[in-house]
Amino acid sequence: MLEDRNGALWLATQGLGLLKLDREQGRFIRYTNRPADPESLPQDKVDALLEDWEGNIWVAPGRMAPALLATRQPPFKKLPKVPGSTIEPFVGALYEDHQRNLWIGTPEALIRRDYTTGRITTFHAGGPEVGADVISICEDGSGNLWVGTYSHGLHRFDRRTGRFIKTYQHNPADPHSLSNDVVMRLFVDHNGILWAGTADGLDRFDALAERFTTYKFEPQSSLLILELMEDRLGKLWIGTESSGLRQFDPATGQLSIYQHDRDRPGTLSDNRVNSVHFDRSGTMWVGTCILEDKAGSLWMSTNNGVARFNPQSGTFTNFSTAEGLPGPNLTGWGACFQSPSGEMFFGGFNGGTSFFPEAVAGPSSAPRIVLTDFRLFGNPVEIGAHSALQESISYTRNLILRHQQNVFSISFAALTYASPATNRYRYKLEGLERDWNEVGSDRRQVIYTTLPSRTYTFRVQGATRGGLWSEPGVALRIEILPPWWNTRLFQAAVGALVFLITLAAYRQRLNHVAYQFETRLAERTRIARDLHDTLLQSFQAALIEFQTARNLFFKGRQEAIQTLDNAMSTAKKAIVEGRDAIQNLRHEAPQSDLEHLLRTAGQEIASSEILNDNRPIFRVTVEGRQQELSAVLQDELYKIGRELLRNAFRHASASRIEAEIRYSDRLFRLRIRDDGKGMDRKVLQEGTLPDHWGLPGIRERAKGIGGRLTFWTEAGAGTEVELAVPARIAYAKSHVRRRLLFGKNGELS
Repeated sequence: MLEDRNGALWLATQGLGLLKLDREQGRFIRYTNRPADPESLPQDKVDALLEDWEGNIWVAPGRMAPALLATRQPPFKKLPKVPGSTIEPFVGALYEDHQRNLWIGTPEALIRRDYTTGRITTFHAGGPEVGADVISICEDGSGNLWVGTYSHGLHRFDRRTGRFIKTYQHNPADPHSLSNDVVMRLFVDHNGILWAGTADGLDRFDALAERFTTYKFEPQSSLLILELMEDRLGKLWIGTESSGLRQFDPATGQLSIYQHDRDRPGTLSDNRVNSVHFDRSGTMWVGTCILEDKAGSLWMSTNNGVARFNPQSGTFTNFSTAEGLPGPNLTGWGACFQSPSGEMFFGGFNGGTSFFPEAVAGPSSAPRIVLTDFRLFGNPVEIGAHSALQESISYTRNLILRHQQNVFSISFAALTYASPATNRYRYKLEGLERDWNEVGSDRRQVIYTTLPSRTYTFRVQGATRGGLWSEPGVALRIEILPPWWNTRLFQAAVGALVFLITLAAYRQRLNHVAYQFETRLAERTRIARDLHDTLLQSFQAALIEFQTARNLFFKGRQEAIQTLDNAMSTAKKAIVEGRDAIQNLRHEAPQSDLEHLLRTAGQEIASSEILNDNRPIFRVTVEGRQQELSAVLQDELYKIGRELLRNAFRHASASRIEAEIRYSDRLFRLRIRDDGKGMDRKVLQEGTLPDHWGLPGIRERAKGIGGRLTFWTEAGAGTEVELAVPARIAYAKSHVRRRLLFGKNGELS
């Protein structure tokens, strides 16, 4: 016993079938097995009942498979077929007469369904042993029913007696006989004249003379007519199998032809015209069987169900066996009809159906989706404490897998059973896929292989045919753990170890460099001292002696004096060069600041390079709060500045030479400027003159300390050279950090 959601009481019996209690009428409705009806109860013995979430009743008939009893009647109803028939339920023609009796044409017989009683009666043209193969039906103004057949001619049927009273067939000897025994279409125009479209032309029937007038639009070939329709002006539109669309005016005999032309857009898409329909606005539609409902929507039969087209939105809605259709293919001879009450009829290879368009609801509600199976490497996964599944996959929302478990499959299903074969699905694995993968009901399993370690989300949604997607659907979070050597903790430990080893090696390198620097500095100091005490002293003594000799020979020959003057100049030059060599070898930066060093260097260069009284004015200025420079960098700065000063004194012919030192929080700047004749731009671009290496040496030293060297020069206006070094490199407190972070050269970015 079962009470459904509507309060109806269902009783399962052991031989009386299924009983439903009608509380209002106080009676039982009985459902039993009918051997001739495959859609009846499988057997009268019912063991169990179940109501699903859609409200359908499931019946367990003993050892047989469960049967579904739909509690809601589908909008599409199946049309009757010939009782006891064993052949395919093909419907070739449909028509409702003025008494609302439905006539159905089939290959076996003409079927009538009485409107009042619902009784089904079959009629055979020429007797039961002769196949009727009815493909067109029409009623004239006198109430006669005309039946067109395939290869059996045209029949007039008396509805009162239920007999075929006359048959019209093609007679080659009679030009006024039926043009062909294949009668595809029958139509009665606004004047009450019967027209017949055959496989060889258009026939007009003269009811008084009972003879036909044939219009052969293509005398040299047969013209198979598939459609016959009258417009508001009384003109006939004729659809053909392969010759396009024709417009025929019976009053004038004028004929217009419309055919497909691939070179002319706007022509017919194909020369086969199965159906022509004029909607309420007068627009003509060409396609398969087309009917129009009261809302202006167009309904048409297809080989995949029935479709509804909305001309305003340009969208289609499709209906299938899930909504009650007898089968997917309702094409054939274009059997369709619309009664005055608005009921529509369609027929084809899978039988016939009838429905009221306003009773057909929109897309069905979205079904529930569940996960049904989870497998690793194709093997089922047992549920357990030490398993990947702690509970059924249908209830699992989070899944944690080891890195070896990266090949798995997931199955899913929609909990709707009206037409499971037409259900649709879409899925994606977020973290791997961006777009949905849409599949049919035959592909409800997805397999993923060799996925990298990360977190994914598997999402799946379902829908009935033409229905809405079950958003948001089901989501399963899947985390694939990385191997131990690829975890963040292990990577952090390795990174820390590498950093410590690098830092230790760097400190060792610093100590070694410092030791080498101190050793080299001591050796250079010793050499400089020896040079000063020996070579330079000797040169100085020689200079004194030369001076004395000059004084003694003052009154001698002029040539001797000139020679002594040259010797004195040579000796003085040797002294200057020796002093420069000593300054290059000595490391005096720790003994004084850069300002003092540059001032001393400028004075020495001025006294040694210029012997007359035309010496330029030289000064050193300091701006900003003075900061301690690193020892190594100050030595390099001093050498660069001294070389720039030497060039200015020697080559600029300046009246004023300046050295500017500027300290700031971001940069240290050293500028050497003069007001002399300026530098040759070719020398500045090429960087040097033959056998002169001053500028290349300056550039190399600047690059080595991570500085940026800028030259400005103008003919007759002087030259200015700026050396800029980042504070983090220049100042002593940033020295170690600079070498650690910026490498050996600490170059300025």
